[in-house]
Amino acid sequence: MEKEKANDLTPERVIEILKKKGTVVEMEEAIAILDFVKMIAQVAVNQYLRGEL
Repeated sequence: MEKEKANDLTPERVIEILKKKGTVVEMEEAIAILDFVKMIAQVAVNQYLRGEL
């Protein structure tokens, strides 16, 4: 059984973080936000590794 890491960003954690900042989002929105953040992170890492950043 794989143990969940404390720093993993989950949709539930996204909801919690945004709620603390005064923004209420539904689960579907949190999933979309998380997908977008992961996509941007992947682009940034790829650009860095190519020396384009």
